[in-house]
Amino acid sequence: MTLPTGWEGPEHNFLGIDEPWCHPDQAGVYVLPAPYEHTSSYILGSDRGPSAILEASGQVEFYDEQLKCEPVREWGGIATASALDLGGQVDRAAVDAIERFVLPHVGTGRFLVTLTGEHTGALGAIRAHAKRYSQMCVVQIDAHGDLREAYQGNPFSHASVMARVVEDGHSLVQVGIRSISQEEIVRIEKADRITTFFAANIVDPSGPYEGKASKWIPDVVAACGGPVYLTFDCDGLDASIIPALGTPEPGGLGWYDTLNLITALANGPGIVGMDISEIAPIEGFAAPQFSIARLIYRMLGRIKAGRRVH
Repeated sequence: MTLPTGWEGPEHNFLGIDEPWCHPDQAGVYVLPAPYEHTSSYILGSDRGPSAILEASGQVEFYDEQLKCEPVREWGGIATASALDLGGQVDRAAVDAIERFVLPHVGTGRFLVTLTGEHTGALGAIRAHAKRYSQMCVVQIDAHGDLREAYQGNPFSHASVMARVVEDGHSLVQVGIRSISQEEIVRIEKADRITTFFAANIVDPSGPYEGKASKWIPDVVAACGGPVYLTFDCDGLDASIIPALGTPEPGGLGWYDTLNLITALANGPGIVGMDISEIAPIEGFAAPQFSIARLIYRMLGRIKAGRRVH
């Protein structure tokens, strides 16, 4: 088997996988890098996040000791597309380009993981999935509400991406929110399609590693009115775990609570697609992107196990 044009071999793909396990004809998962940054308002560099995650992923062990299997084999392989070149497009044009990049793979039987930079890039992937899953619910793991009508005059700011999702007619379940404006609180209170789980109400103050998951995760699952599309801003995790962020915030979700949430969503309403955003690599410090690469792989294992439940 020879990889077709537009797909990456082990030097640049997710997990550093050899053929045939990285071939798109065989793989059950497609990783779609769509690096984008234009409106980041604090630390720059999120457009380098996708490549940093891919590079670090080569060090991730294939075996999942909790699931007692190698998820890459359970899926039949994981194929990685060559990164989308946006050619300088920004705002609506960039979102539309990412939607076109993702859309051909939606509904093909593959599970799609879109890697983007600032959170705005997620909107293109969400819109692509919505064309196939009209009743999907968007679950947002994030430190920030991202519900401003516009930020710094731009409705396609990373601080406004979830306002566009709600505007598109989707139900939105937010988890881990701990940085929000008065404008966003008003939007949450007035909207009937937004359910917000604030970090202060769900994270154990003794530390970010073992929270109150048994109490709040069933409530998150119950709030989902359809199959789940997961949009994962890496600052949803506590900044002590993932410090390489465009807008780091303390007080976030822990590792095991996050995995427990993904397991519950996968076993419950099911997860139909996901994106990962907002890693801003720190030169010489690989731990954050390695942790996210490992988390993506662990999530994929739980999503696959959830499909067997269904």
